[in-house]
Amino acid sequence: MDEVRRTIMNEFSDEKSCDMFIMLLKEKWSSFKGDLAGKCTVEIVRDSNDPCCMSAILTFEHLDDFLLISNWAEEQIIPYRDSLSPKTQTFSGVVEAKFQFT
Repeated sequence: MDEVRRTIMNEFSDEKSCDMFIMLLKEKWSSFKGDLAGKCTVEIVRDSNDPCCMSAILTFEHLDDFLLISNWAEEQIIPYRDSLSPKTQTFSGVVEAKFQFT
């Protein structure tokens, strides 16, 4: 099966809100206990040009894992994020091509 990827970009009104949300993400993801069918990768990235912007990039081997984690995030993460009122864009799709260079 092709990898499924979700990228969530958040722009907060101030750096402190962004810091607080990243701290919450680190806490929540480090304690995640789910019965996954395959590998899932979560990357949390702060914009190097704007300290009020960050992204979460999630990559899944199995669609069932994508659905499981999406439901978990709706309960555990999204309410807190929404309380901070960032501008948010989400992109989800199937990886069409992947290149790795060394």
